[in-house]
Amino acid sequence: MASSPNLLELGKTTFERNCAPCHGLNGDGQGPAAYLLYPKPRNFQAARFRLVSTWDFVPTDEDLFLTISRGMPGSAMPSWAHLTEETRWGLVHYIKAFSKNPLISGPDHQPQSPTDMPTGRVQVPPEPPYTAQSEANARDLYAKNCANCHGQTGRGDGPQKQEDSEGFPVRPRDLSVGIYKGSPEPEEVYKRIVAGQPGSPMPSHSHLYGQDAWDLVHLVRALSSDTQRAKMEMKRFQITAKRVPNLPAHPDDSLWRSAPAVELHLMPLWWRDQRPETITVQALHDGKEIALQLAWNDASNDHLAIRPQDFRDAAAIEFALDSQDPPFFGMGETVHGAQVNIWMWKSERQADLEPAFQEIDKQYPNIGIDSYPNTLRSPLEQPTRNALTLESDPTFVTGWGAGNIVSDPTRKSAAENLHASGFGTLLAHPTQDQDVAASGVYENGSYRVVLRRNLDATGEGKVSLRSGSTHPVAFAIWDGSAADRDGKKSITIWQELMIQ
Repeated sequence: MASSPNLLELGKTTFERNCAPCHGLNGDGQGPAAYLLYPKPRNFQAARFRLVSTWDFVPTDEDLFLTISRGMPGSAMPSWAHLTEETRWGLVHYIKAFSKNPLISGPDHQPQSPTDMPTGRVQVPPEPPYTAQSEANARDLYAKNCANCHGQTGRGDGPQKQEDSEGFPVRPRDLSVGIYKGSPEPEEVYKRIVAGQPGSPMPSHSHLYGQDAWDLVHLVRALSSDTQRAKMEMKRFQITAKRVPNLPAHPDDSLWRSAPAVELHLMPLWWRDQRPETITVQALHDGKEIALQLAWNDASNDHLAIRPQDFRDAAAIEFALDSQDPPFFGMGETVHGAQVNIWMWKSERQADLEPAFQEIDKQYPNIGIDSYPNTLRSPLEQPTRNALTLESDPTFVTGWGAGNIVSDPTRKSAAENLHASGFGTLLAHPTQDQDVAASGVYENGSYRVVLRRNLDATGEGKVSLRSGSTHPVAFAIWDGSAADRDGKKSITIWQELMIQ
């Protein structure tokens, strides 16, 4: 689609809302969320685009459009396929305008020999059959051209100390898990092999153009399955909240067997190979309340966050307050004041609800504790060692006395009701407005958590739901054993919650 003033304006508006939080308003890769992300957001001013289909290391408009539409698995760049085609083309032309150098490719010329310098678009030759002889040739080519970085078995276990053109550390891709920053379609993999990935240690292999490159394509794709590759893409699904006469309050309730389940791919903002890959979501409502169950795998039950080196597991549901025009899925928008409502379950809060409350002196039995007078008891009843108990006067338990819900030991829910309108704006609702109930279970290496609240709600920063409506919803998971906390987490993009 050709550029026009109206298309550029559409691209600008869309970029500022959805892309600037990571890439920055000036397209320099220095958005407010950039410090949370690895790999780092692309610097559009330098225009070192990874996914190109030209010999000149310059992307075509179609390359940019495909990247925007599909996202970049293996990074925090999500799919924007839910935007209209016109909007995505507007983004293509607006992003190109950031480049300090013109994105011009030479005339189309394919390599005629291993030493010939090709230019222009990569013209992919017809795909040949993959025979036993082709496989033997591919294995020989892989050993000579690929194994030094990707490892002998393709698991990315070659040299680990590599940097991109921006000086950021990068690692060779593990080809066995099905993560393709570009499309895993054979023709696109062919382009990656022969054209390379500009700005990364992945070089051009123009000398393999033809049969050799096709043999490598077949070998590399055989290292992963279609199912694995599909799981790596961030897609939008519809979650149906089925109407039932009574709502379950606990993950073990048999009513969950009747609830449709949707499996969503999780994207770690700080990429790592060991991570929660998916989250399964179910939803039920009875016309008055709604309950959502989240289930995900986690090798360890991290429910103690008392020591500074410990971090807890957690899960959150994010709702857009404006269902017709949802803000950026990452904590809302500061510029437009577009809020999101967040229901967050914490494993250590769940542990605190058990009979054995998690006390600091259990972790540090020899700790020195200040003792304050307890005005709720007579002088003769004052404890000799520690006045900070559940019967203490909140005046002397400063966080509790100030109304901090995290410090309140009397709360009966493992969930917190929060709202935000951009990075750094997260606020908790007052104690009297903490109306989200939650119950979590950890068994056999996985969590199941139910969060429940009235459909209708009043007050600032609270989402109001109703039967027959559809609402944007997103999810986040924190893995304590991986030191996840705050913005270091795994997330989904906006999904659709349809309340039956």
